[in-house]
Amino acid sequence: MKSDHNHEPLTEAEIERIVTQIQDGRQEPFRLLVQQYQRRIHVYCCHMLGQQQEAEDAVQEIFIKCYQHIGRYRKQASFTAWLYKISYNHCINLLKKRNAWYKVFSSYRQQQLHDECAADYNTNALVADVLVQLSSEERSLLLLRVVDERSYEEIGQIIGCKPATARKKYERIKKKLKTTRPWQMEGYANET
Repeated sequence: MKSDHNHEPLTEAEIERIVTQIQDGRQEPFRLLVQQYQRRIHVYCCHMLGQQQEAEDAVQEIFIKCYQHIGRYRKQASFTAWLYKISYNHCINLLKKRNAWYKVFSSYRQQQLHDECAADYNTNALVADVLVQLSSEERSLLLLRVVDERSYEEIGQIIGCKPATARKKYERIKKKLKTTRPWQMEGYANET
């Protein structure tokens, strides 16, 4: 197994071995999974939820759920897809709880998202503006496909649809984004 000092990504086989060790009752290897996925899950949650503090709390809760339910994980899907499914469901539940706030997502929140998330993850205002235009499912699908480079099969497993449906939804998102370009909105006139 690769040393966690060099933080090289673990292979799928290494991840599966770690999961098996945890399922066999060993707690210590779980930290390797956290090291492997914490940053990616945080970026995902930050974009889904729009608030860094809420995203940090969500990441902790997601890893607690992951640990509590790791006995249910079976190799039918990759561990990564399974973890993102937990993350997706958790974020959707949080968004449902604050649906009124989500509907009135203002430019102040967009700027705060940019300030809080962009500094650490090189996300720019254009990306934040694009994500704000999308529903939570559309944001999730776009982030999983473009940022995390997940396959349509994995995306389907995560959001609960067939791979072909995930592909069609992704194509619709691309069309939607082509018709509304944030850099053509007021405030972006001189930016390209």
